[in-house]
Parts: sequence; C-alpha cells; structure tokens
Amino acid sequence: MNGAIAKALLSAALLFGFAGGAAAEKLDEVKARGKLLVGNSDTSPPFSSRENGKVVGYDIDLAAQVAKRLGVGMEFVSVINSERIPALQQDRIDLAASGMTRADNRRHLIGFSLAYLVSPHTVIIRKDSGIKTVKQMAQKKLALVKGASVDAELKAAVPTMEIEHFDTYALCFDALRERKVAGFLADEVLLWAYAQQSGSPQDYMMIPDYELPRTAGFGIKKDEPRFTRFVGDVLLDLEKSGEAERIFNAWFAPAKRPFTIKPD
Repeated sequence: MNGAIAKALLSAALLFGFAGGAAAEKLDEVKARGKLLVGNSDTSPPFSSRENGKVVGYDIDLAAQVAKRLGVGMEFVSVINSERIPALQQDRIDLAASGMTRADNRRHLIGFSLAYLVSPHTVIIRKDSGIKTVKQMAQKKLALVKGASVDAELKAAVPTMEIEHFDTYALCFDALRERKVAGFLADEVLLWAYAQQSGSPQDYMMIPDYELPRTAGFGIKKDEPRFTRFVGDVLLDLEKSGEAERIFNAWFAPAKRPFTIKPD
C-alpha cells in the first residue's frame, strides 16, 4: 500500500510539474495575466515615444496588433535602452518595443522577433559640406542618438571622429540642419524621412561609401519558442494583409518602405 501511495504521489508531482512548466511559458503567462507588458522608450520617435501623455510609435502600433491577437490589453513600461535586456530577463516586460537592433552580441542574452524594419545605418550630411567619403568625417562631429549600438564601428572607421549624443533623433537632425554637427547616423529610411519632412530634402545626401547592416524587431525573453513563434506569425499576417505597410507609412512617409516582413 505504501508503495502504491508513493507511486501515486510521484505521478501527481510529475503532472503538477509539467502543468506548472507550461504555465510558466511566456505565451501562457501573458494570456493568464490578461495584458501584454510592453517596454518602450519615451524619447525615440518614430519607434516609440510619449506625446501628450500617450505612448505612440511604429513599434507601439505593431505591439498593439500582438496584444489584439492574444485578446489581451497592453501595459506600457518605460525603459531606457540599457534597461531593455534586464527587463526582459527579469520578466518585467514581455516585449521590448523601441526600434531594437537584432544585434548578434545580444542573441546570447535575449531572443528577437522577425525583423519589422530592415534599413542600414548610414550617415546623412548637408550637400554643401564638401564631404564625399566617411574618412572626411575625421575630426568632425557626428550626431548619434543615446543608446545606439554602433559607437565601436564608427570609431573603427574614423578614429578621430567626434561623436556627440542627443536624446532623440529629432534633436540629432536639428543639430545637422543648424550645422552644429557635420553628419547624423541612423536608419537610412529614418534619415530620408527627416530630410523630406524638413521641407528641403535637396539640401541633404548620404555619404555613399559607408553603411552598417541593421534590422530591428521586438526583443523577447530568451528560450521562449512558442511566444516568439506567435509574435512572428502575427507579423507575417500583418504583412500579408497590407496592415504592416500601412503602419509603416503612418510613421515614415513620405519615405518609401524598402523591405517586407518575412521569415528569417
């Protein structure tokens, strides 16, 4: 009898363990909680920002579609760039939604969704600057948004370039327009959008001999295959329906969308 009881207790413990493991998975956790915790930047338009007390942006609109498909609400958690990875690891957020580069040096720490932005990092300059190559940025100032992950690559290309950090992309472009810096590095599609929105896009150009590959997606906690696959399916469905392009145009027009969302 004691053996039978012990066997029954062991079976129950194993069953509870498996059930508990399933419940601990991110997809089930979000559904049970009834809301998606979205980590966002307050100062990174057009990706995510806070305007008039409301969180808005390209990444935010895409995250809203994930929440809608899950049938849950959204709660925003303001995080600066350096906090995104710890917040995912500690389950303080479910998605990092702030134009996050899917960098190889981050993949051992967190996972990523499919890319919903594919646009190389390039340097925009004023046409009348006389700059023709990136090497001519030597001893000149380049604007870079705080938290960008390309400082090492820039310094390797032009060791004497002076990098000046700004809180937002808009401030970076303002510095270029006002000739406080010689160049501004960001996503090419974002740079074209700022140039076109300035009213005088003919005054600007990209340095032709310098670009860094860049894709952006949602940051996701590592080793969450079901949740990662679910988010990917949502993004692919948005692409198929045309909604992904509509969301892009809402935030980047008149710049043209140079990519489609597709499986890795």
